[in-house]
Amino acid sequence: MQTALFIGLGSFCGGVLRHLGGQLVRQWVGAGSLFPWHTLCINALGCLLLGLLNGLFERGDSPLHPDLRAALSVGLCGGFTTFSTFAGENIALLRQGALLQGGAYMALSLLGGLALFLLGYLTTKSILS
Repeated sequence: MQTALFIGLGSFCGGVLRHLGGQLVRQWVGAGSLFPWHTLCINALGCLLLGLLNGLFERGDSPLHPDLRAALSVGLCGGFTTFSTFAGENIALLRQGALLQGGAYMALSLLGGLALFLLGYLTTKSILS
């Protein structure tokens, strides 16, 4: 039960940060932009953060309690990033006939997310080794 509470707290924080971060990106690029920059930026940052955390968690001597690990990865990163919004925005782009933008969004999200996760992971591993 304690782990679930930690995850819930992390998820709450992640969701609030996603909302605030999305608003910040919308202000930066303009609210009228067809391309969903806000979700792309949030998901990319979440991938980088999860990569950093996974590199840290792999250490055998990591001082982080398992509940804190769950709160940060499942809770915070899970609440911060959003696959369902990504899917809905892709469908909206495709329905509007924005095939190039939809394809770019999919590619940037998938390849960028994987690359940023790997960057975070390798960064943590190199700093801690």
